[in-house]
This record gives sequence, structure tokens and C-alpha cells, in this order.
Amino acid sequence: MLGNQSFRGAGFAPLLAQQRAYAERSGARSRFGLMVPEAFVRGIRDLGYRSNGDAVAELIDNALQAYADRVDVLFGYEGSSSSKKPVQVAVIDNGHGMEPMMIRMAVMWGGTHREDDRSGLGRYGYGLPCSSVSLGRRFTVISKVGGGSLNAVQLDLDAITAGGYTDAFGDIVVPEPYEASLPAFVVDHIARIYPQGWTSGTVILIEKLDRLEWATTQGLRENLCRQFGVTYHKLRGEAGLYVDGEYVEPIDPLFLTPEFHLHDLDGDRAQAFDPVRVEVHDPDSGAYMGAMVLRYAWMPPSFGSVDKERDAVGLNANARFSILKDYHGIIFSRNGRLIDVQTRTPWTSLINNDRYIKIEVEFSATLDEAFGVTTSKQQVTVSPWIWDLLRQAGLPKAIEQLRNKVKETKALRRLEALTPGPGQRRLSEHAMSVASSLGERQVNPSWDAGLRVSPYRVEFEHAPDQPFFRIGRRHGARALHLNTAHRFYAEIYDGPAATPEMRAALEILLFSLGDVMLDGAEEVQDGNRRQVAAWSRRLDLALGMLAAHLNAGDELDVGQAAWPPDPS
Repeated sequence: MLGNQSFRGAGFAPLLAQQRAYAERSGARSRFGLMVPEAFVRGIRDLGYRSNGDAVAELIDNALQAYADRVDVLFGYEGSSSSKKPVQVAVIDNGHGMEPMMIRMAVMWGGTHREDDRSGLGRYGYGLPCSSVSLGRRFTVISKVGGGSLNAVQLDLDAITAGGYTDAFGDIVVPEPYEASLPAFVVDHIARIYPQGWTSGTVILIEKLDRLEWATTQGLRENLCRQFGVTYHKLRGEAGLYVDGEYVEPIDPLFLTPEFHLHDLDGDRAQAFDPVRVEVHDPDSGAYMGAMVLRYAWMPPSFGSVDKERDAVGLNANARFSILKDYHGIIFSRNGRLIDVQTRTPWTSLINNDRYIKIEVEFSATLDEAFGVTTSKQQVTVSPWIWDLLRQAGLPKAIEQLRNKVKETKALRRLEALTPGPGQRRLSEHAMSVASSLGERQVNPSWDAGLRVSPYRVEFEHAPDQPFFRIGRRHGARALHLNTAHRFYAEIYDGPAATPEMRAALEILLFSLGDVMLDGAEEVQDGNRRQVAAWSRRLDLALGMLAAHLNAGDELDVGQAAWPPDPS
């Protein structure tokens, strides 16, 4: 986690001295050259970020590390006749700011006095220039320290291409800092939010925007607010975040924090498993390296729906559903800041049906190498050693338990939906009553008038390790009990391809078998029940093999061998 906010009150002199020493030492060594050809800058743009939000987050990270307690992402329209889409993006903070020489260093790739710092959010010095050029072709860093004046350094990719920054030795050199003024839209905003004056801080102004993903201001604002709400929800005490003047509400992607946005959207609630803390020690020396914390949650299948009786599809998806979808998988957080979500583990892959289970692995930056954290803080590559520690901490078992919780809740929900209300009869019950009546009397035009109570009933039960159905007599009716714990129920009767008509046909099939099973002497009925138990075991194994085949087929690339393998 970041240092506490009391540092603001203690003064920034030590930090500024650290910046000054770094700038003098590195500037003398490098002559402030980018030390790379212009192709490098173009290549950096093409490497890109997963989204505009991931790029802007790099600048927010810098603001938090500068001990800002407010960060604004502001849209500008200067030079444009329309306010539907911004032509400038500014990230404004009230941190300790930078002196002129440090501003010049900050524009360079790798220019940071926090190199290899593990206490905060960044340590490489690539975030500011990489993220800025991923959004636009020109960026300006404007900053001031307490009691100082505004200074700036601007880097324009078009000017680099035109040779504008090339010196007499052929080096591409970062321009010298200059005394600056802020754009009018930034001045107006600062005047509103800092009526007592903006004493220190930094503004990153990005222009020539050519890589915005969203076509409108509204789309950009809404998506950035949602992404930052999740990414920084654990750092809410560090600074207030605002996008285009709108406060970013913190959102726990596990939906377990009561005071956070969307937690109490409706009556559905996420359920937690106990968190697990894992200490990581060097396998050779045994020295303490850092810690991981595992958090778990599961949600009822109606969690993402407006109408709880229907699936979260189209207009029936509520505001939670986009979080469930976008953060589907194992969430990895570094020093409290979310950086990646992955769906594959060495033991299982999390598929769409797993959207209602959530797992978070938070780790300290001292474990960066073990987690393979990239310079842009967008991705982890978990080492086999860490996966083994997670396995020992019970992660595979927890995933299965979470899945079972959702599955059981879904089964109960379906039970309620499939159980008719008082006085209502199921389609299969009605059909069997008709068939029975016609079978007994051959032809009777008035059969329906006399059927006040159906002699057939469908009921549901959750009975693990029991047959997929059983037939019995209850209150004068023949009762078909369908076992919701058997694969037959989940994969056939209530499977993805099931329809009301197919379910009714299956009920009629089993009712017909049941009629025959209940005929005859008691020992014959006992034999029939044993036969059904044997069918059920065989059916469970066969459906399991079918599911394994289909899952394996989903992961095969074109050209891979078919499943099962050829025994020859």
C-alpha cells in the first residue's frame, strides 16, 4: 500500500531533494537524449494498452505516488466546435509536483527517481510517456512545487518525425523546460475545485487524440468511471477520483463491501468465503519475500438480472452485470491496485457459467518477479511456484465449492420456477391424465370435466448419489420425482438446449416408464428400482464423458488431434 497521507503535512522537501539528485545525476550521463530512434516511439504506440482506461490509470498511479489527495481526469474541447467528443484529455493532481529538471526527466522513457521502488504503484518510469502517446500524438507535462512557478516540457511525435528534436550530434533530445501557463479549460476547472488556490501538483495534457475508443464524451466518462471504480476501490482512502467532474464511486468486484457502489442495488447479495493469507518465503533461503491474500465470493444466478425470474440478457441485465462480465476470472491486485484478470489456471478454466463466482489474489510488489508483472502493470504471468503455493492454500478446492454453491442455488431457483402454483397442473400431468382416461374408457368427450385432481404429479428433490428419477404413489396420485443433483437434470432436462416442450416430453416418457414399473408384485417393483439405479450410474458416467469431450473440444485449436486420441 502507499504511505499514509500524513506525509503531505510533513512536507515534500525530502522527496524534491531526491528528485533533484536523480535529475542532476541522470541528466549529466544522458545529455537528456531519448537515446533511441524515432521508430522506438512509433513502436511504443503500437504496443498499446488494453484500453484507454488502462493508459489513463498509469497517470493516476503517478498522482497517487506524488501524495495527491484529489485526481481529476478532465476533457477539453478547445479548438473544436463540438462537445460530443473531447479533443484534449488532462489529468490534474495536487501532489508535490516536480521541479523543471525533473519534468524533463519524467518525459523520457525510464525517467523516474522511484526506480525499483516496491512500496508504491510504479517503479519503471515508463508509465507517463507510454500511456500518453497511446492516446495522442502530443503530450505536455506541466508542474509546479510549493512556492514555485509553472514549468512544462512538451513532446510532439510529429515534431520528432520532422527532426524537430534532433541536435547537432544526431541525437533526439528532450526539449528544455519552459515557464508555462495552463489551458483555459484547466484554469477554469482548478479555480472551481481549489478556491483557496492550487499550491502544487502536476497536469498531464494529452492532445492530437487519435486513439480514443469511445465515440462520445458520455461513453468515455461512464466507462472510465466504472473501470477506475474497480481498479482503485482498495485505494479509496488515498485520493478522491473524478472523471469529467463526476466522482468515481468505488466498486468491489466481489461485491462484498457494504458501503461501495452496487453492493445494495437490489435484494441479492454476494456471499463470502473466509479470506486466506499466504506468506511467501524464498524456497532456497527461507527468507520472507511478501504475502498474498485470497478473497472469495459467490452470487446467486439472479445477481445480474433486473427481473429475477429471467436471465441477465439484453435489457434485463442490471448495472452489476457489466462488472461480472468484464472481471470474469481470477482477479490479481498488486499493492491494492487491480492489474489483471485471468480465466485459466493449471487445474481448470473459468467459463461463462462461472461469472457468479469471484476470486481475488492480492500480492505485494516485492513478489513482482514471481508474478511476472509487466512494465505497464497490465498483466501477470504467474510462475509455477506461485501456482503451487495457491494450490496448497486450497484455491482449486475453493473454486469447486464456489461452483457448487452457485449450482445449488440455481437448482433451487429452477425448482421454484418449475413447481406449479396452487390449483395449477403441469403440461405433462395434464397429458398423462388424458392418456390414462382415454386408455380406460377409449372415448369419452367429457373426460376433462370430471378431472378435478390430476392422478399424476411431478416433484423435484436434491438427492446426491441417488437415481435420476423415481416413481411412487402420493395422495392417490402417481408422483414422478426428478433428482436435481443428477447430471440428467442439469445437462438434459434443464440443460442449455432444453425447452418447455422437451421437458414435458421427458416427464411423459418417465411417467410412462413409471406406470409399468409400479405394476406387478412387490419383488418385481424392487427389481425395477434396482434397474433404475443401475441406469442412473451408467447415465451419469456417460454424460460425464460427453461433457469432458465437449470441454476438450472447446480448447482445441484448428489442426489439433481429435478427442479421444487414436489408440494406434
